[in-house]
Amino acid sequence: MIVPYYLKMLYSSNTVWEEVDQSVVKTLFYMVLPLSLLPPVMILYAGFEYGERFFPAANEVLWISSAAVFLIAELITVMMMAWAIKNIAASRGIQTEYRNTLAVTSFSAVPMWLSSFVLFLPHPLFVIGMVLLGLLASICLNYFGTKNLLKMHEELEVANITHTTISLGVVAWVFLVTLIAIPLLW
Repeated sequence: MIVPYYLKMLYSSNTVWEEVDQSVVKTLFYMVLPLSLLPPVMILYAGFEYGERFFPAANEVLWISSAAVFLIAELITVMMMAWAIKNIAASRGIQTEYRNTLAVTSFSAVPMWLSSFVLFLPHPLFVIGMVLLGLLASICLNYFGTKNLLKMHEELEVANITHTTISLGVVAWVFLVTLIAIPLLW
């Protein structure tokens, strides 16, 4: 996908989203899997390059195992978030297919995956700031993706589903970060 095309998804409410291919297999293998590799690779880079400054007790095996666990948990989280959106929508009387909710979840996760590039720099405040910016972009993508791919017209209902989804997403993100941080602290 071309970058300017993707950037329009952050503020566009229709045209760009209509062209999204919602095939589950294509979404998983051509988008989710490659992009979900970025955070574990960046975790390994940060761990090997400057990890001892922040986690002196962590060794290479611990960094590798943390990155592997993060990847597996990340892939499971994407699929579970798609399932959650489908069920949240169904609880509000909105019927949609899993492929639609997987597309919303996948596109919403892209800024969070890309925010892992900030791990090239060993500056925790900068990393936190960029992750928060990624979270803001994820919220926008979730809102417009929910509105368009779930074919919703009521703004309040879209906002409610987005709020619930983002709340679950933040909990999932904290869980993922905890999966890495706790073993490194021991």
